[in-house]
Amino acid sequence: MTEPGNRLLSDRDLWILVAQSSVGDAYRPLNLRGANLERAYLAGADLSGANFSKANLRGANLKGANLSGAFLANADLRGANLKGATFEGSVLAGASLGKAIMDESDFTDANLDSADMHKVSAIDSDFTRATLSQSQLQYADMTRANLFKANLSGADISGADVLETNMARTYFNDTKMENVINLERAVGYKG
Repeated sequence: MTEPGNRLLSDRDLWILVAQSSVGDAYRPLNLRGANLERAYLAGADLSGANFSKANLRGANLKGANLSGAFLANADLRGANLKGATFEGSVLAGASLGKAIMDESDFTDANLDSADMHKVSAIDSDFTRATLSQSQLQYADMTRANLFKANLSGADISGADVLETNMARTYFNDTKMENVINLERAVGYKG
């Protein structure tokens, strides 16, 4: 039930907004700050530069979406499908991503400071130069992920699976690493 004066957006309404933001001479990124987009279907959408700060995207389907340069600080993406999505240079500081499917996604140069990423599936994802300081990655599946030059200072990766994960030149400072699975099979890790 919606409160008086509030309106729910259908997936069709969202797609119209996406299309309108990218038509014409002047590109206008979407501003959906604080929007309730729970279980929205936005697979394959071009959402580059969009503002989703504090938005509810819980269980949303963003498979293959382009979120390069998007602002998702403190957004709720728990259980979302982010498979194959691009978050290059995006800000996800303080975002809730618990149990999200992030396989094959690109988080190059993304800011994931203090993000809650417990039990995410990030198989084959790219976190090159990403900032993950103070992030919670407990029991995450990071199999074959690329953490080259990523910053994991103060992060908690306890119980995570890092089989064949590239940890070359990854910055570890006060990183909690209890019971990490397959650490001996991570590439470039120099404990």
